[in-house]
Amino acid sequence: MKHFFHFLFHLLLVLVILIPILFYVHSFEAQKNNVYVSVYSVSMFTVLSLLLYLFLYKSVRSPNKQLFISITLMNMLIKMTCSIVLLLIYKANYHPVNGKFIIPFLLVYLFFTIFETYFMVHLADQKQN
Repeated sequence: MKHFFHFLFHLLLVLVILIPILFYVHSFEAQKNNVYVSVYSVSMFTVLSLLLYLFLYKSVRSPNKQLFISITLMNMLIKMTCSIVLLLIYKANYHPVNGKFIIPFLLVYLFFTIFETYFMVHLADQKQN
């Protein structure tokens, strides 16, 4: 349970840093109409990160040594697929006037990728011990 609170603390830290940055990005005229892409992206990546943590934490305790790598690879596939679907749905529903709606999405993607890499390395270290 201690590990989960450690994970949640860092997830909240990412959100505390990311959300003001997104507010700043959306203060520009070109981004004012793209707020929902940020909301949807942050929500999606938060849920995916929580699920990833739960699966990886279980894999650390598994006798199957390849499970951790398999889950990591599956996460990459799921994250890419969900990202493409999210962007296509956003584009179809909100009809952005240009491709600049991708900028806040990429910021969210970058922050969550760095965060997930950090906690996956932390969990992998536990598996080796």
